[in-house]
Parts: sequence; C-alpha cells; structure tokens
Amino acid sequence: MSNITYLNTWKPELCIHLIANGNCRADFNRLLFKGIPPSKQLRQGDLFKDAQREGFILQIKSRFEEKINEGSSEKTLYSKFIELSRYLKWCDKSEVIAFTQASLESYMTHQQTRVMLGKLKQSTYGSVRSNMVTLFQQYLDLSSQYFENIVVMDKKDIEPYEAYTQNDLNKLLPFLRRLFNQTYSQFIEKPDIHINAHKRAPTMTFEWKGQIYPVYAGISKMMGAATYLLAYYTYANTSDLFQLKQPKNVSTSVDDIWYTMPAFKRRAFKTIHIEMGGHELDIPKYAMQFFDKLLNASRLINSDDNTALLQVVVNKKNKPINTGITTHLLKWVERHFAFTDQTGRRLRPVISRFRETGSQLTAFHQGEVVSNLMLNNSIQTRNKHYSRGNKHTNNGMLQDTMSIRQEQIQKNINTKQARINLGINVLVIETENKVNFPELSRTAIGSSCAHPFGEQSKKYTKKAQTHRLLKDGEKLACAELLKCFGCPEQVIVQSVSDIWCLLSFKACIEESLYFHLDAHHYRNNFETTLAFIDKKIIPNINKTILKQAESKLDDEGNHPLWNDSESVISLIPSTRKNEV
Repeated sequence: MSNITYLNTWKPELCIHLIANGNCRADFNRLLFKGIPPSKQLRQGDLFKDAQREGFILQIKSRFEEKINEGSSEKTLYSKFIELSRYLKWCDKSEVIAFTQASLESYMTHQQTRVMLGKLKQSTYGSVRSNMVTLFQQYLDLSSQYFENIVVMDKKDIEPYEAYTQNDLNKLLPFLRRLFNQTYSQFIEKPDIHINAHKRAPTMTFEWKGQIYPVYAGISKMMGAATYLLAYYTYANTSDLFQLKQPKNVSTSVDDIWYTMPAFKRRAFKTIHIEMGGHELDIPKYAMQFFDKLLNASRLINSDDNTALLQVVVNKKNKPINTGITTHLLKWVERHFAFTDQTGRRLRPVISRFRETGSQLTAFHQGEVVSNLMLNNSIQTRNKHYSRGNKHTNNGMLQDTMSIRQEQIQKNINTKQARINLGINVLVIETENKVNFPELSRTAIGSSCAHPFGEQSKKYTKKAQTHRLLKDGEKLACAELLKCFGCPEQVIVQSVSDIWCLLSFKACIEESLYFHLDAHHYRNNFETTLAFIDKKIIPNINKTILKQAESKLDDEGNHPLWNDSESVISLIPSTRKNEV
C-alpha cells in the first residue's frame, strides 16, 4: 500500500500578501506540496503529493508574520520566500529530504558549481547563502553547524553599472518619449475606459516608424515609460522613484509654485529643485512639460492623500508601480523593438544605467564632488557602483590617447599638433560628454550659486591661468566656498538634503576648533562664516525642513562630504592657513 497522501486543500490563512498595494504573495500553501505547484492550480482543487514538511513551513510562516509586525522590509521577506521556494523545488527534484544538513550542503554545492561554470556570480551566491542562514538559523532555530562545510565566497565580482553612450541615448530616449506621449494622449481622452479595461484588451495603440502596434495594459506601459524617463531626468535610483508620492503643494498650475527658488526659473536649462513628499529630486526645466503630464495622469488614476506618483491599475485597482511592471514593459519592448548598441549587444532601458550616465556627465562637467551631491551617495558607493562609464566609450578614449601619444613621440610634437596630423578633430570623450549642460549650481556646502561663472569665476580662472593650470579657453567655476556666505549670488534651496549638508559643514567648522592654536585663530578663520549661517540663513529656513535636516544629522551623522573636521582646514586661504 502506498503511503503517499494527495491533498487539494488551499488555506487562505497560509497566504501572506507582501508589499503594500502590490501583487506579491508569499503563498505557503505551495510549499506543502512536491514541486511547489502554482497557487492557481491549488485553488482549482488539483491534486498534488504532500511533501511531509508542514511543521517547518508553518514555523517559517509564523516568523514571517512576526517580522512584518516588527516592521521588517516586505521586499526582503519576499526575496527570502523566493529563495526558500527554489531550495524546496530543488530538493523535490533531487528527491532529498528538505531542511536537513545533507540537503542544505548539496544545494549550496549545486550553487557553488554554477559559480564555477560562470552561470552565477559570487555576489549572488553570497546572497543565497545569507538567505539560507536566516531561514535555517533564525526562522527554524537550527544549529549553526549546518553551515560548517558550506563555502563562503567574497563579493569581489560586483561590477559597477555601465553608462549609456550618446548613441544609446539617441535610440532609447525618442522611443520612451513617444511611447509615453502617445499612451498619455489616449489615456486622458478616455481615462475610465483604460482604468476599467481587462488586461487582455488592447485599448491603446502605439505608432513607431510607420507601424502600428496594439497596446495591452496601456496604463502600465505609460507609467513604465515615465519611470525610465524620470530616471534619466533625475538620476534617481529605483527605490526612490517607486516610493515617490504625489506632491501636495500643487493646486491648479504646476508652474506657479513648483519651483523652490526664483533663481532657478531664469534659464531654460537650469536645474530646478522639487520637493515631493519625503523625497527630493532635481529636474531640468526642459523636462517639466513631461513631468506635468505625468502628474496629471497619476491624478486621473487616483488623487487620494499619500498616493504614489508612479501608479498603475491592475484588476481595476490602483497600486504603486513595481519591478514586475517595468519587467513586463521590457519584455514587450524586446519582443517588438530590437534595440542594439554599437557593439551589437542588446540595448534596453535600465534605471541604474541612466543613473550611471548622469553620474559620468556630472563628474566630467562639474567634478566628483558635485557628482556625489547629485547622486546623494558616499564616495565609497560612487566608486563601487557608479565609476565604470561605458566599455565602448572607454575603448575609444584609450585609442585616442594611444594614437596621439604615439604621434607625439615619433614626430616630437605637442598634443595639439598631433591631433591635427591624425585628423582627430573631436575626441571621443568630447563627443560623449557634449551636452547642453546647465551652469554649475550646487556647491559642497549645501547651498547653490546663481552665477558660478560670474565675476568671482573670472578672478578664480585668472589665478589658475597665472599658474598655468588651465588649457586655452578653459574656465573654472568659483570654488572659494568660504566666500559664498555673504555673496549676492548665493542661493539657499529649502530641501532636507541641502540643509543637512549645510548643517554638516557648520558642525565640521565648529569641531575644527581643536585643530587651531587657540580661540583667536579659530575666530579669525571662521567667525564671520558661522555668524552669517546662524543669523542670516538658519532663521530663514522652513522650520519643518530644518527639523528634518537636524534629525537626519542626528540619525546619520555628518554629510559624507563633511564627515571629517580636518576637511575644512583646506578651505582656509594660504595666508591664514599658516597660522593654524
């Protein structure tokens, strides 16, 4: 007689909905059966073999609920559920008993083999191991000896994101803009039809290069395209974009009160600061028409308080956009529109690559400090994830350099003549970074400058030219930060991140007292600056923003640019530095 039990009971209490308003479920019913069958088949009453592991599954499910009540990240919990499902599916396929030391070691050996074959990165292996440690030791209270024979790998193969070339952007951006604009126009014309449409009903169309394509789930396509465009315009990361809320301070016209500071309205390509809920974004003024449309579309879907800016409609219910929506958009794009880069590789929009592109452009035109400010990352994070550039562009720049150097050596000529001889009129680096870039506005002290290339810049440039530090025609933005305070061109932007940077700079100055000979030398160097901050700036900052910035300073410490009190010493003019 067979001792196999066939069950078809699906219990709703064993299914946990994760990620608020999302469609992610941790259905522990599936884990009770061999092969981890889909939830749909279980609810339909199909028969499956009992896997004989109910006790383990119920305990893990109980720990999940405890973690949710404690405020743990639901995305993190979902990733652990996915890893648990993969482990159990592997156990069932390999016909080994789950939750034993032998099965765990075999599963991790399988993952190690995939790493050796190049099918899995060491960093991914590390994530798998970390999830299994949590599941076995923290959730099931099993012994740490289970992991004694399991290999530990470092994460040295983590690669920075690759920037897009101008050629890549010229292919992706027109497509994304047209997709958003066409779907937006159809949506606002008859929003109810698209909101109530079934996901298999093609309520929209998309025209590209003379061909018309039916569009299913048009709202998702519209918001997916908007997500990538917003990533390009702002350099924001995925989590920040997904968490953005509709701004509360906009009533009838976006242009009336959208801009934080009047100085940011004067030039078409000036950077504009926007405060949206608990997040801050810097958006170029030429992108505001797009953003106005995005906000209008979002409000047509749902305009309740605390509603996500980027939202979609699934089964007639609105929910925030997530990676599943953007992934479906990418699959649709790859199925109908085959984009390739200059090396023949598949080309598709990726949020992190837009962020890296912005990082490279900002670093080239405005320096590493401003790049770190725009990304709001520490130098370590910048070096780890946003320092690669683009392979094709990098190879082109190396080729330029090698060719010019070889010509210089062979002909004994200068760089300029070598370029003329070789017919290199424009370098690759100049081509890739040739953008209509705004004047430098943000500074490292938490304020901005309305005219960074004004009169002070001329003096600064002249000084650098005297010491032969600049090329012909090159100019420097004013960088004498201590002179910003009291300068008529200084602009204070009312944002938490900028005020946090300013308060960090102030704290750094105060802590530098210990590096001075006495209080007189300290006051001689910084008294005027501190007095200006305390009397002219801080009293005029919005109290709510100031309180949030002070809390950020208390919770996270100083801004990465000002985490060392010695860093302000370099700002002191050389005539006074000798006294320190």
